[in-house]
Amino acid sequence: MLTSAEVERDLLRRAKSVANTAEAIGHAPHEGDVEYYAESSRGKTRARAVVVADHPGAQGQEEKYRTLGTAIDAAKD
Repeated sequence: MLTSAEVERDLLRRAKSVANTAEAIGHAPHEGDVEYYAESSRGKTRARAVVVADHPGAQGQEEKYRTLGTAIDAAKD
């Protein structure tokens, strides 16, 4: 069950929700924009999904503003 397409779809849906929330509440870095996106995959033992903050300054933004952490908290159902 952990490797099923249904589980992967649900995880991707949740990850996209987190990415969209992070995009909405994010703070602009000094240059450019932080792009948030979700990806999913299925391995041998389980499906997984990740949210990526694509910008060289994304780690500093997370440290200062906790954008992804806040988006995860907001996405809990």
